[in-house]
Amino acid sequence: MARAPLAARPPRTTREVDAVVGEDEFVLRPDEDGGLDLLRLVATGEPLPAPGAGQVLLRPEACTVHFREILVALGIYPTDDGTLPALGSDAAGVVLAVGDGVEDLEPGDLVTTVITDGSGSMASHCLARADLTARIPDGFDPVDIVPSVLTYITAWHSLHDLARLRAGETVLVHSAAGGTGLAAIEVARLLGAAVIGTAGTEAKRRHLREHGVEHVFDSRGLDFAEQVLEATGGRGVDVVLNSLTGAAMRASLDLLAPGGRFVEIGKRDLYDGARVDLGKFRHGNTYTALDLVLTANEQPVVFRAAMLRVLAEIAAGRLPLLPSAVVPLTEAAEAFKQLASGDLIGRVTLAFPPVGQRVHVHAPTPEHVVRSGAAYIVTGGTRGLGLEAARWLAGAGAGRVVLGGRGDLAPGAGAVLDAIAATGCAVEVVRGDVADPETARRLVTAAGNDLRGVLHTTVVLDDAPLNAMTEGRLARVWHPKVTGLVNLHHATEGLPLDWLVVFSSMSAMLGNAGQANYAAAGSWVDAFARWRHDQGLPTLSVNWGAWGEAGRATDFAARGFDTISTADGFAALTALLRHQRVNTGVFDYQPELLFRAFPHALDNPLLAGLRTGEASHREATSTLDLRNEQPGPARGRMVQDAVVHTLAALLGTQPDAVAAHAKFTDLGLDSLLAVAFTRRLHVDLDIALTPAEVWAHPSPAELADHIDSSLGTPGGNG
Repeated sequence: MARAPLAARPPRTTREVDAVVGEDEFVLRPDEDGGLDLLRLVATGEPLPAPGAGQVLLRPEACTVHFREILVALGIYPTDDGTLPALGSDAAGVVLAVGDGVEDLEPGDLVTTVITDGSGSMASHCLARADLTARIPDGFDPVDIVPSVLTYITAWHSLHDLARLRAGETVLVHSAAGGTGLAAIEVARLLGAAVIGTAGTEAKRRHLREHGVEHVFDSRGLDFAEQVLEATGGRGVDVVLNSLTGAAMRASLDLLAPGGRFVEIGKRDLYDGARVDLGKFRHGNTYTALDLVLTANEQPVVFRAAMLRVLAEIAAGRLPLLPSAVVPLTEAAEAFKQLASGDLIGRVTLAFPPVGQRVHVHAPTPEHVVRSGAAYIVTGGTRGLGLEAARWLAGAGAGRVVLGGRGDLAPGAGAVLDAIAATGCAVEVVRGDVADPETARRLVTAAGNDLRGVLHTTVVLDDAPLNAMTEGRLARVWHPKVTGLVNLHHATEGLPLDWLVVFSSMSAMLGNAGQANYAAAGSWVDAFARWRHDQGLPTLSVNWGAWGEAGRATDFAARGFDTISTADGFAALTALLRHQRVNTGVFDYQPELLFRAFPHALDNPLLAGLRTGEASHREATSTLDLRNEQPGPARGRMVQDAVVHTLAALLGTQPDAVAAHAKFTDLGLDSLLAVAFTRRLHVDLDIALTPAEVWAHPSPAELADHIDSSLGTPGGNG
């Protein structure tokens, strides 16, 4: 055991499941902390989405890794509200369904599309706007064409629509060996313009020269500015297609000839609020920032015209397919790293696995621990914490709760059930002993196909000291907790549970001589939770302290113990489930009461680092050497004072609040506390007593007389 505070953010699930392509939903997701190695396919657990009006449902066969995806995966893509979009800006694949108003596309069409709403395309299925979707020209494969379509749209819209590039003009294309740069070169040639390019490595610059770009310069310094002026006879260029930042961006502005057009396709300077000298535009020059998403949303006709023109030019062979490395979707991290390395020439394409293939994906981590509309089972659900668990589930959105219990509903349960029904949650009570396998099966049947979670809150107590523990007492406590859990495990085998929760006890974590049977059962279910977890089955066992408003420990607050409120308890349970805990203790730490009530807890390694004050030292509570005192009234008063002080410490009150002649039952002593009382008296007075002797002398005064009479005289055999 060790201290284990919750992390600032819940971890991602590491459990893997098989998904069948074409049947199960999954999506490529980045890690919240960023990092290309942490990309992973995750099952969503959601049904196939249905297209709305003007939409198509697409099963992607390929999509492109754009630089935007690198920034999203690293968590640094700039947006106005700070919310990162999903991965994937384009896709090519098969139409599965069309929404209302879609007339030019139908299921079975092989299409290419652009995703502009941030919903992403790197998933088993995606929804796309029909007006941003078009059929793939005959003879082209989705994997081959998809990296060229959006890339050429970017270049065409930038140079043809925004820059109005004309034949005979000169365009400076930065990062010209990248996907957009190569596309811009081809578009410029199609329009009859001359191209000057820059690139960051010699290998990239050599590639550009080999493909007909006469003037190629280094983009990683500022020397390109002088070189461009020299190549143009000092005139400069008519258009700059820019993706550089800072000083390189400003140097590029200076290269515009009169009437020149500067088109910014990068994002960094725009979101950083970079400043430029307006004097640079005094010769009729213009600055335009490309935003394809804005164009698609605000000027869809313009966007679609560019898309159809690009596809027509590709089909006619006037725009060649761009070079692209093809990587399987299941190795997406490698594709992202290739693009991020800066060494790649062209694009990277993700190829999706074929329909019917099984792929390993990570199990879904639900946004909420209680799924909206799902079904849940609560054992011990007809009273106490079980009823409160049902209320919590309903309030969190559960659609159905099945309550298991051996007996009738507790008094007042009707009001709780009415409150649950008011949320719209259906409730069914299944009576029976969960220690019977048939009862567990009936609970699962009643929950139905939407079962997503089980709360095993069943508890039976039969407290006794170790010397009074019998096989019957052990069985009475063991079977509802342990055998019931095993039955639930078997009854839910093969079902897609999000979690199975067991309510254990701090007695299992710290030990309790008066509850050896209960502590043993709790220790077993704690270990079973770990075993289930190791089998890939999400399980949580919680070693609860005393709940103060419901359950079997509602009297603890009156004894001075801090207790767990119902709201705090279920908030803690929610946090533990979100953090995918397996076995965790939740209780209020009050050393001054804990160590007096349970002296053995001083030896518990879990609490070794927490001990403070008097409770951290055994010597803080002195042992009275009463055997050396002469019998008589003085010793009798000493014994009575010692009994009263020990009982007051146990009850969490002051000695003057404990009347010497009051009955123990009236003072709040029960069978469990009686065991602790005898242990504390043994530590304080070196007197061995049994709980039976406590109840046989049922007040502090009477017990003190009994102890005094047993002491005998100094030096005697007493």
